[in-house]
Amino acid sequence: MEVSLNSKGKYAVLLLSSVVVIYALVGGMFNHVSAQDGAYPQLSLFWDVWAKIQSDYVDEPSTSTAMMGAVRGLIEQVDPYGGYLTAKDVAFCKDYDSFKTPGIGVILAKYAGYPMIVSAITGGPADKAGLSMGDIIEAIDGITTREMNLVQVNGFLANPADKPAALTIIRLGRGEPESISVNRAVTKAPPIESKLIEGDIAYLRIPILSLGKAEEARKDLDGLLKKGASRIILDLRSSAGGEEQEGIALANLFLDSGVIAYVQGQKVEKKIFGADAKAALTKAPLVVLVNKGTSGPPELVAGAINDNSRGQIVGARTFGTGALQRLIPLENGSALLISVAKYYTPAGKEIQNTGIRPNVEVASEADDILDLSSDQELEVQPPKQATPQGNEDRQLNKAIEILKAPKVTNRAA
Repeated sequence: MEVSLNSKGKYAVLLLSSVVVIYALVGGMFNHVSAQDGAYPQLSLFWDVWAKIQSDYVDEPSTSTAMMGAVRGLIEQVDPYGGYLTAKDVAFCKDYDSFKTPGIGVILAKYAGYPMIVSAITGGPADKAGLSMGDIIEAIDGITTREMNLVQVNGFLANPADKPAALTIIRLGRGEPESISVNRAVTKAPPIESKLIEGDIAYLRIPILSLGKAEEARKDLDGLLKKGASRIILDLRSSAGGEEQEGIALANLFLDSGVIAYVQGQKVEKKIFGADAKAALTKAPLVVLVNKGTSGPPELVAGAINDNSRGQIVGARTFGTGALQRLIPLENGSALLISVAKYYTPAGKEIQNTGIRPNVEVASEADDILDLSSDQELEVQPPKQATPQGNEDRQLNKAIEILKAPKVTNRAA
């Protein structure tokens, strides 16, 4: 098929020129593009590939589809959690609230290009349907999620609100994809579970650090301390999402000095979150439980406790979500959603894609299945044989063992 530069062809060149401009601008923003770093040869390669597609592909290619694919690929390569948002996506993103917007009650991340459930909020539709950490949403109502950013995924999970979502789920290590119907509904933030165990150990399980949870934890913990608790287990397993300030405030209950975390980016000045002595509640010996479903603000807590030698971290390496995102307006109401800064532990360890490694590693069966390496490929594997551990909570048992050991003191002592 011969290609002439007619009006349609000129339009194609104009659109693809926009892709090149975006590539250069975003590349310059994140990687300081220059002729020396190989960017220009890559742009030349891009044009060569496009010319061959135009001249040799079996059908006339859709320029708009090609352009959006190039933009999507560019953003995903730079920032897997970012995305190009249409005006409709932007409106949804600005109004979205995990506890006000209908959905299936999940905290999501990207895994091998697909949305993966990091945490199914306790009592929410997904939790009731049996979905859990590590489950991958391959399709929603018959539409593949492979090319969706997380804002779009949440949009599809929210609408239509009056009909169940027909999901295709891949369970890592459990065989073929499953079709599951999950109701769409507004999910309420679950309460903190607090109780005395083993006589004098205050146990607090925090499912999500949404607004008000740090103060709720303060009241619950204060009540347990007044009942005679002298040691503490803070359970942040499968606790994902929430608000940054809640993570800072929760960590501050156990720290009366030092740095809790800091945030910094290329164009975002370093902001340090320090402990307020007046907000500290207790110096009792502390163990924090984490797993691969621990993500976001709860990771700030684990990192602060670990780097300040305030307590022991027990479990498996956390998921690694620690970026500050912003919407950058584009034309016609669209926008670019990108990470502009990252959160760091007091010792300067990056949380994003790295997570918090526990002092005492005790993996559960779910932790063993989920591979958090950065170069994952999504492949359906045959079901794995379950390990014969029954209902035993090895991570919790280890935390109790540490706290009951003779002369247990804070690591700083």
